[in-house]
Amino acid sequence: MLRFVQVLCAAVLMVSMGAVTTATHATGVGNEGCTPGYWKNHTDSWQEASPDQLVSDKYAAAADTSLSATTLLQALAGGGGPGVEGAERILARAAVAAYLNAAHDDVGYPWRRNARGLDGRPPLVRTVNAAFASQDRATMLDLASRLDRDNNLGCPLD
Repeated sequence: MLRFVQVLCAAVLMVSMGAVTTATHATGVGNEGCTPGYWKNHTDSWQEASPDQLVSDKYAAAADTSLSATTLLQALAGGGGPGVEGAERILARAAVAAYLNAAHDDVGYPWRRNARGLDGRPPLVRTVNAAFASQDRATMLDLASRLDRDNNLGCPLD
């Protein structure tokens, strides 16, 4: 019993000191993320999505944008450009990768699709839909940048 208590205390101390990795597959929340390039080249790793689905199948507000006929795979191919349409394409690339990261059982992504994520991140789908609906270039680019940072945390998949 004493050994069990010692091990338990050591584990609690390690967690409180941040010595344990924050990528927790049991809860699906952590500090891992795969890039749009990874997802574009590994469609066999996709969970809860298929390459031919439309961006608007995952983010309803995209239906009212220049992305209305864009597939998830096409969005991952990138693009950009000036104005609102360029920002929509930039956000779509980051948002599709974010969705795939959040949906994958083996990626401890800090965003959750429909719930709060790590460090209070708002629900991904609602946040991306709001950015698309805003039709504000700066809003879309700010969110794309934030998602891109998280999509580059390090991919645990082969």
